[in-house]
Amino acid sequence: MDDQRKAIRLRCDQERWNLFPSMGALVFLRTPEALSCFLTLEISSVGTCRMKSNRLRVAAVLVGDIQRMPDMRVKYGAFFDALDRRFDLVDIHDANLRGPARYWNALWTFNPSVAVWKEHFFKNVPAFKSRSLRTMAYLKTLKSRADVILQIGALLNSGCGKDCLPLVIYTDNTTRITSRRPEGGRLALSQQETERWVEHERNLYQGASHIAVRASLVRDSLINDYGVDAKRLSVIGGGVNFSPLPEPVSRSSNSPPTVLFIGEGFHRKGGDLLLRAFAQARLHVPQARLCIVTRGPIPMGYSMENVEVCPPSWDREEIAAHYRRADVFVLPSRLETWGDVLLEAMAFGLPCVGVRGQAMEDIIQHESTGLLVDQSQTNDLAGALIRLLSQPAMRQRMGQTARTLVESEFTWDRVVDRLEPALMAAANRPLQD
Repeated sequence: MDDQRKAIRLRCDQERWNLFPSMGALVFLRTPEALSCFLTLEISSVGTCRMKSNRLRVAAVLVGDIQRMPDMRVKYGAFFDALDRRFDLVDIHDANLRGPARYWNALWTFNPSVAVWKEHFFKNVPAFKSRSLRTMAYLKTLKSRADVILQIGALLNSGCGKDCLPLVIYTDNTTRITSRRPEGGRLALSQQETERWVEHERNLYQGASHIAVRASLVRDSLINDYGVDAKRLSVIGGGVNFSPLPEPVSRSSNSPPTVLFIGEGFHRKGGDLLLRAFAQARLHVPQARLCIVTRGPIPMGYSMENVEVCPPSWDREEIAAHYRRADVFVLPSRLETWGDVLLEAMAFGLPCVGVRGQAMEDIIQHESTGLLVDQSQTNDLAGALIRLLSQPAMRQRMGQTARTLVESEFTWDRVVDRLEPALMAAANRPLQD
């Protein structure tokens, strides 16, 4: 039956199943199973069809264009593919402001600092309200075709309003987390702006049927900072953004070991801490090399011996080449509420060095798939580098364990497994066996 269904259901685009070139096309169904499958199809006047199955119908909403924006495609493309394999993903709606509203928002929030401008552009109350109203109006047109809304992030409220579809949120951060850790450099709002934004976040979370988060750090914030009932929360993790998973990499223990760092925000991701720690590590492992993938110039005053700096890229093959050439991956971020690059490194069989007290504790298993250190202790970071750089067998063991963990727990299909109960419950549908 599944093979027959696959043969009939030819994917045309995000929303429709294109079956025939015209209404006059002839279809020969030779088995009762194929006929049964065919009878579940709804044929429209333009020669398209849609499967009328019992699968849950999900309308996804995010601020970003999954088709045209490379960063959105890399971050969420494999996730939506996994959702579409499990459910009927009827739409992926980009809630970005458009036209005059977008230009006015850009003008109103302008700041000479690009980082501050970007933060204000997305995180201001008028934009939140405008995105919400426009998205709700659009979702009303999908009400007869969808059972539940899955919203990515908290930049709008797509579930409020009269007779709205049930809302499930999938997010990886809260404003309260970033406001408590200004050293992370992720919040450029004033205290008054922060409080107004948090109020809208709180209303969003309180109105949702369920909130799924990537890490326990965010779950704890939603409970303690926003008063969300723990029963409406689940930690489902995230998936690796390579699909299919890369082939295992064979690494030589005889070549100079290479440390890899990938972080567009050099300071926020702890690039300065790594440079200091790497200089200490080279006193013990002088042949070691460091590749830093980041945007912008490296500040003066750091030793750059055996250090290569490369620009960031959304080209998956270009990034994959960095992982293949590396032996250890390091991310000493000042604030990390998840860590996609850690999963990617683990998928390539790399042991990872991260920091305690952040979401990395949900990803890196200390002394098993990598090492965790105190974020502010450069000496601890240097010690972790020395251990891994000087012990090829340890690197290989941890890297293999990391790859196995990704295969079992950090694919997007596994994430959808953990998300499914929340979506089904929100839509008042029983779980399928």
